[in-house]
Amino acid sequence: MIGSEEGIKELEADENPADLFPCMNTQGIHAEARAQLYTLVTRSFLDDAMQLEPLVRQLSEEGPNIYLLDSSLASQLAGKDENDIEQLVNQWLECEPVEALDLDSEDLIDFLFQLIHFCKTAIQGEDLGVYLYSDG
Repeated sequence: MIGSEEGIKELEADENPADLFPCMNTQGIHAEARAQLYTLVTRSFLDDAMQLEPLVRQLSEEGPNIYLLDSSLASQLAGKDENDIEQLVNQWLECEPVEALDLDSEDLIDFLFQLIHFCKTAIQGEDLGVYLYSDG
């Protein structure tokens, strides 16, 4: 979702973030699979890429949790164009955690296109970030 730090702080555990923020569905692409994408974008090691979604808020002990996409990564993603998406997805599909997902290249292209669009929108606004909302 795209939001401000202040807006994220005001979010309550029982509120649906889609009612308050522009949101997209991760289509079941879990943190490890997303980290594989981040390694391709940043050309970093997987351990470093796993740190690019730090926890910023835990709404209750059992969740949901909110993570913030690293601003440097968001800028790098925002710099990608439509020609880059297919190439990234082809490389991403070769990663083991992504192979295990029940998604085809079109699903991943759609996800990446939306993520890039969210990043482009967030970096244009003052105090905006791309946040990930996880139920557990």
